[in-house]
Amino acid sequence: MTAQISIEHIQGMGGIARTFPAGSVICDYESNAPRLLFLLNGWAASSKMLPNGTRFVTEFVLRGDMISTSLTALSRETVQAITDVSVMAFPDFASIPKIDTPALFYRIAIAELVRRQARMSESLANIGRRDALERTGYLLLELGTRIGTSQDDSNSECFDCPLTQTDIGDAVGLSTVHINRVLRDMREAGLLSFRNGVVAFLDRPRLMDLVDFDESYFDTAMI
Repeated sequence: MTAQISIEHIQGMGGIARTFPAGSVICDYESNAPRLLFLLNGWAASSKMLPNGTRFVTEFVLRGDMISTSLTALSRETVQAITDVSVMAFPDFASIPKIDTPALFYRIAIAELVRRQARMSESLANIGRRDALERTGYLLLELGTRIGTSQDDSNSECFDCPLTQTDIGDAVGLSTVHINRVLRDMREAGLLSFRNGVVAFLDRPRLMDLVDFDESYFDTAMI
């Protein structure tokens, strides 16, 4: 099941539609009401603030992804809108077991939790075992796979990316200066370019091979 099909099902299940402007907090670890939020449009970032004041982005939340306020509270994360965001909100059936929840909703929610766990495992491997170029390349390949790509005028696969270099650095544990240098190196090597909010894969197969990118953990057949 694709994210689009999941969204069509979610929209028909009686949730409450909400919107959040860019820069606003969608939920944080002090949120009271347990809810499940499905992102319909836009980009958001789930992050932790470290004791030294450094932000670490644990995941970028994209169209079709689920946010659990219960998990956010447990992991002490904050989910903030990067662009304008629209969501469909539901009560968290795990925290409110007596609510009447359709079986398909259970399946979608559990599948989203499994996918997130797979992405988190890859993120740990990415930061712990890859160098700066590999970390950054892997993240951008993942985002392109999740959001979907199109062809530009030069026949390169590309996608609109509203992230700043600071956002990318906070997700891969690198400074903005380092990210700037890595993006320049990848462009000069003919791997990818990131200009004017667009990521273009100049040689996606070579980049995938270089960073050992595995698309299998995006499998959606479980729904």
